[in-house]
Amino acid sequence: MPPIDGKKICQVAIVVRDIEKTAKSFCEVFGLPMPKIFSIPPVEEAHTEFRGKRTKTRAKLAVFDLGAVVLELTQPDGEPSSWKDFLDTKGEGVHHIGFMVDDLAATLDFLAKKGMPERHSGDYPGGRYVFVESMEKLGVLLNVKHES
Repeated sequence: MPPIDGKKICQVAIVVRDIEKTAKSFCEVFGLPMPKIFSIPPVEEAHTEFRGKRTKTRAKLAVFDLGAVVLELTQPDGEPSSWKDFLDTKGEGVHHIGFMVDDLAATLDFLAKKGMPERHSGDYPGGRYVFVESMEKLGVLLNVKHES
């Protein structure tokens, strides 16, 4: 059995050019409260890597609670990141879908054996996220998340 439970989807994330404008539009269309817009922690805290190298990215995020799933808007900065790469090559759009996993190491090993190695990773308070190179196989990047 694969280590990813398809019923544990927790996130859909969209890369945008103007987070304030896009967040306001989501609020207007869906009647949602405006979320706090914040930056990911500095590399010293988040240990952020993109394609195996540390990156100082401080992308801005806004997270909408939609019940079982959160919608994350991400506005990349100028530093190397999966988000900046996506915006530069594809424009605005769905960057990834996220799944909570119980065993991050086993999940990453499983995905690597399926031809989907790590792309971008970092820590956040209480957990770790890892994007894998899944675009060719799945049409979207996967974000596997583990909270301790």
